[in-house]
Amino acid sequence: MELLRRLYYEIPAKICLGILFAIGLALLFYAYDNIVVIPALSPDDPDRGWEWLTRDPEVITYIKWWFRTLGFWVLAVAIHVLVVSATGYRAGQKWAFYSLLYLPVLVIIHMIMWPWFSPFLGVLLLMIIAGLILPFRQFFPKN
Repeated sequence: MELLRRLYYEIPAKICLGILFAIGLALLFYAYDNIVVIPALSPDDPDRGWEWLTRDPEVITYIKWWFRTLGFWVLAVAIHVLVVSATGYRAGQKWAFYSLLYLPVLVIIHMIMWPWFSPFLGVLLLMIIAGLILPFRQFFPKN
């Protein structure tokens, strides 16, 4: 009986905790890329610069500001996912489950706004749903 309980409750919960923590780390890297790397690109670099888009310095400044703003927003989401998955989600507290329910909604909204990212976001959505559904009984046990 103990083995079945471990297979049904504990192992999926640990795997899903790892999945959600990895998603938080991936978001952290994406935030770093938007905050630091992309705005630091030289406008004159023909391979990675802004020359293909515009040469107007005001437009380039606006684009850099937009990437930094997106990066800080993603950084906030990444910190939230990392902290919640490492604390409340790991302990099986319901508030943590509820606070991570916004992640699938967020990804679906981004799939609608930017359909060219749908293949990548679809995989991310499946990982998030698996991370939330598999340990469902840990958060809501049968009476």
